[in-house]
Amino acid sequence: MTSSFLRRFLISPFLSVSMIFGPCMTLNSGAMANDSFPASVIGVHHLGSNYSIYRFHINKSIGDSVGEGGGGGGMVCCMTLPRRWQPSLSVDVRWAVDRIIRSNRLGVSDTAEAEGTYRAQVPVEQYTEPGDFYVHFFPNGRVRIVVTNIGSDSKQHPIRPTDKQAIRIATAGKRVETLFTAKEAAERQKAADRDRQKYGDWR
Repeated sequence: MTSSFLRRFLISPFLSVSMIFGPCMTLNSGAMANDSFPASVIGVHHLGSNYSIYRFHINKSIGDSVGEGGGGGGMVCCMTLPRRWQPSLSVDVRWAVDRIIRSNRLGVSDTAEAEGTYRAQVPVEQYTEPGDFYVHFFPNGRVRIVVTNIGSDSKQHPIRPTDKQAIRIATAGKRVETLFTAKEAAERQKAADRDRQKYGDWR
């Protein structure tokens, strides 16, 4: 069992170098500039106040966390999406869920324990105009992705926290042992080292 603050702090420092300084990750590498648009990635969870998303990643690259409140406020930059939605558009999503253990004793901080780690190939739901890339996490390892310029706290957002049916079309993730295999972790480390050489050390 690990302190929730400490666990967040211990996120590997090399994970976000390309996310912050490098070029946008693209889902349509052959598209011309005017056929695509940059989108910030925003995580939102519907797991309840006693849970957090310790970490999530899109296509093994862009990553962030979602706090105990459910998120929607934090965002990372960025990825490139095709201006015209395509039925084949999907991404690899990996996420780790923490359960928050509350303490009523004065002076003792909350702690967190791992609830589960998941992976899913998730379709990007149809959109008609540019927007941010929202990743919605649901109980039992399920996830949806919508692209919209309407914030998740708005009643006009495609997925509302009060919508009990929103989970019905969510993609079910598969439980995995770790976010990345040993081979993938090594490849990510090499990529991070290349980014440091190219962009400098941002820490």
